[in-house]
Amino acid sequence: MKTIFQSCKFNYSYLFLVILIPLTQGCNNAKAMNIDASSSAVGVLLSDGDFGIFGNTGTSDGGAGGTTPAATSPVNITLSGYVNVTSKDLNLTLTDSTTSTTQGLQLSADGSYSFPTELADGDSYSITFGTYTGGQTCTIATGSGTAGTTGAATITCERQLAIAAAWKTSSGVPVLKLFGVNHSSSPYSVTKNLSLTVGGSPSAVDPDLVWNGTKYLLVWKSSDSVIKGQFYDIELSASGSSFTVYTGTSVTIDKVSAAFGSSEFAIVWSEFATAANAIKYQRINSSTGATVGSVTNVRPATTSLNFYSADVIWNGSNYTTAFRQKTTSGTNSLLAYSFTTGTGTLIGNYSTANGTDSLVLDYPALFWDGSISWLFYSQTNTNGSGDVTSATLMRAKNLATPASTVRTETNPYGCDPENNSGDQYMLPFVAKANATTLLVSYDSFCADMGVYNEVSDFPVTISSGAPGGFTDYSTSEIGSNRTSGSSVTCRTSNSTCFISAGDEYSDAIFLFDPDFTGGIGGTSTIYPTDSNGIENPKTVIQ
Repeated sequence: MKTIFQSCKFNYSYLFLVILIPLTQGCNNAKAMNIDASSSAVGVLLSDGDFGIFGNTGTSDGGAGGTTPAATSPVNITLSGYVNVTSKDLNLTLTDSTTSTTQGLQLSADGSYSFPTELADGDSYSITFGTYTGGQTCTIATGSGTAGTTGAATITCERQLAIAAAWKTSSGVPVLKLFGVNHSSSPYSVTKNLSLTVGGSPSAVDPDLVWNGTKYLLVWKSSDSVIKGQFYDIELSASGSSFTVYTGTSVTIDKVSAAFGSSEFAIVWSEFATAANAIKYQRINSSTGATVGSVTNVRPATTSLNFYSADVIWNGSNYTTAFRQKTTSGTNSLLAYSFTTGTGTLIGNYSTANGTDSLVLDYPALFWDGSISWLFYSQTNTNGSGDVTSATLMRAKNLATPASTVRTETNPYGCDPENNSGDQYMLPFVAKANATTLLVSYDSFCADMGVYNEVSDFPVTISSGAPGGFTDYSTSEIGSNRTSGSSVTCRTSNSTCFISAGDEYSDAIFLFDPDFTGGIGGTSTIYPTDSNGIENPKTVIQ
């Protein structure tokens, strides 16, 4: 503040006033007011043309002096879907186009926020993104407007796609890869292409990939007797080192599956052993990968039964696993068990016969939609005399028995298993498209003198379980009859779904984009032609 002495002469004496005025205010416009000497008033008013004696304390409507400050309003933000497990805040910049000033805001979690400094009403503004945690795409609605009239900006973040893929090269070398795909870009862009160490020479790498809301768990077979695991963050950066889930002695491990429980993962597999065949599980800590408890048999091990193709889900209170069972005499069934920490409890038993043939029920796919447990599986049909005639995809809503028929394929594309003593089956995979609809993809396998593979999908109405129209992809999209190893995932916020698959004909990994209307939304090549060959591919998409 600056102290200014202002003298004003009137009548025959001088009155000295000390006025405190801001440094930016001069006294060039100061004016002396003539005061009636006979007045008994003790209050005097002095004016410099701009200020009253006590400064600008009035209003602009003719009140006691001064001008009202311009009205201001906050610029508000609502954030949803943001995953900040790498401690990288979402950085925003607000630009006031009227004053050309900027200010920043850093957000670390979902919620409602405001930029620190309000803007003058009527000022135009825009909001832009800075850096934020990768592996997701954030978009903004109402990202520009006018202060005082435009509503809150809405930022929605969506996790990008992650695809685990494994195959054998033409010379038999096992391959394991992990891809990140930005499905919000046009065209889709591959953001990560990681070549991972298998660690051995299994007959099939057979990966599974699970997302628990903060991290991925990738499990695979590093040999036919060892299961390995590795955590990845949302950016597909490895968290710590790989770890061993299980090592068996004199065993051959079949398919490996994993699910996330409330605070742990459970890995389920079947194995063939000299001592006894078994269906087993191991729980692991979701933070460290350390084993929780010991390896446990879902049901008693035995030499009189064989087990295959186990799958597992968490239904909010316990794990459910389903698998094929075959007796030494050739009787087939598909069983479902529930478990938490001990031996499992039988909750579903499916079997079908035609004449003297016990039909093969295999490749179960379990899915929990938040309230209903779904089971889809393949049924290989015969003529009652041992010859395969067709394959049927079956469905059991809430594990009901008997299961219902979804689709039967007989001699698809001229494949003739009956006359050529071939085989035929369907391998399903399930995802939730939105609150009312599931999407099921499946590989249709048919073998005669050669092999035919097709990838297809169809929607399922959750309330009724009724299937919608079927869409076939391989021949129409990529001109191949050797596509397999498919998997499906969806983003329920906008009902977008994606199918990953490998193709032995073009030696590539593809991404199919369903559109739910019986058409195809588009196809992208995730991994182009591999000169070393792709045989027996399997993909898992999350």
